Amino acid sequence: MIEEKLSGGVQSLEVGLAVLNALLEHNKPIILKDLSSKLDMHPAKVHRYLVSLIRMNYAKQLEAGQYALGDQAWRLGLSCIQHTDVLQLVQHLIYDLQSKIGCGIQISKWSPQGPLVVQSIESNHPISIVTKVGSIMPLVNSAAGRVFASYLPEAVIKPMMQNEWDKASQNGYSVKPKNWDDFLALKENTLELGMAIAQGDLLVGINAVGLPIFNAHRSMEFCIVALDSEMFLPVHKGSEKLELFKQEVALINQYIQTR
Repeated sequence: MIEEKLSGGVQSLEVGLAVLNALLEHNKPIILKDLSSKLDMHPAKVHRYLVSLIRMNYAKQLEAGQYALGDQAWRLGLSCIQHTDVLQLVQHLIYDLQSKIGCGIQISKWSPQGPLVVQSIESNHPISIVTKVGSIMPLVNSAAGRVFASYLPEAVIKPMMQNEWDKASQNGYSVKPKNWDDFLALKENTLELGMAIAQGDLLVGINAVGLPIFNAHRSMEFCIVALDSEMFLPVHKGSEKLELFKQEVALINQYIQTR
């Protein structure tokens, strides 16, 4: 049994959460020595709490001996993101949108790793594309990534996009846009249209259209993406499905601004 302090708190829990907070704030793998220094705590004591956090899957130890956040910590963060006020406010409109267009719907929020999928609704059509909740979408060649990359500060997204280009080069495959200059041209078009289109760029034969959702302060809150096969989501100029999607997303943005 954990002994409680007279104040009503649980001291050992507070220390354990301090260790978890340190892992969270560092946001990348860290060795025990550096973590104990960050906490101003003896390494042996830090290690005992890490063992408990690992048992509960809130932390993990990597092969190199470093410590990082575990899957349960990420699930906790994802759960908080899923229940943000704005996203909950428009859930009925999101499901109404999906019923009207029949395509799959993907909702992404920004995270330090990139666009994080926090909600995924399956398409009504035979060819179903469901993106796993918790997935990180690429910035370069996904509709969600291109939306975030177009609306967020370049200082934030440029190094992340460069990492994707470097990885593609190292592994011998190509992505579009191919470089920063190509992306800037794409960004200009995205901002002009107010949407980003990935026409088979991430999955062959699959079209995706992403639009930004803004909060009451006119900051981007999340990205909403419609995705389906070319047959069910044509993206050519004058596409009725594309226009309907844009109209429904505009209504969601308007609904948020008037609340």
